[in-house]
Amino acid sequence: MIDQLKAQIQGVANLRQEYARAKITRQEAYEKWQGDHQGLLSAEHNLGELLNNAERDLRLFTLRVYNETGNKTPAPGVGIRETTQMRYDPLLALDWAIKHTMALQLDKKAFEKIAEVSQPPLDFVEVAIMPQATIATDLDKALNKVAESTKEGQKNELP
Repeated sequence: MIDQLKAQIQGVANLRQEYARAKITRQEAYEKWQGDHQGLLSAEHNLGELLNNAERDLRLFTLRVYNETGNKTPAPGVGIRETTQMRYDPLLALDWAIKHTMALQLDKKAFEKIAEVSQPPLDFVEVAIMPQATIATDLDKALNKVAESTKEGQKNELP
C-alpha cells in the first residue's frame, strides 16, 4: 500500500512539473502575442474607455429626459426601470430582528472564532479534530529528501 502511495505521489509530482512547463510556455507565448499586438490592445483599451464614457453620458441624459417628461421610454433603445431601495439604520433593523426573532442569519465565521476562545467553553459546541490529507507544494524536494535518507540508511547498514 505504501508503494502505491509513493507511486501516486510521484505521479502528482510529474504532472505538476508538466503543468508548470505548460503554464510557462503559455505565458511566454501570451507575452509575445501582447508585444506583437500592442497597437490592437491599445486601440481596444481606448475604445473601451470611450464606450464606457458614452454609455454613462447616455444614461445620464436619458434620466434627464425622464425627469423632464416622465416618459419611461423616451427613445428607441433607452428606457427607465424603476427600482425600489430601502434605506434604514442597520442597528435599528437588527434590534427589530432580534425582538421579533426573524430575519436573523448567523455569521458562522465570526461565531466559530468566538466559540473557539470562549471561557468557559460553550456547552452546545463540540470541537472535532478531523484528519485532512495534505500534499507538499514542492514534491520534488520531498522526494529528494526521501531518496537521500534512503541512501544514508543503506550506507549505515553496510558492514
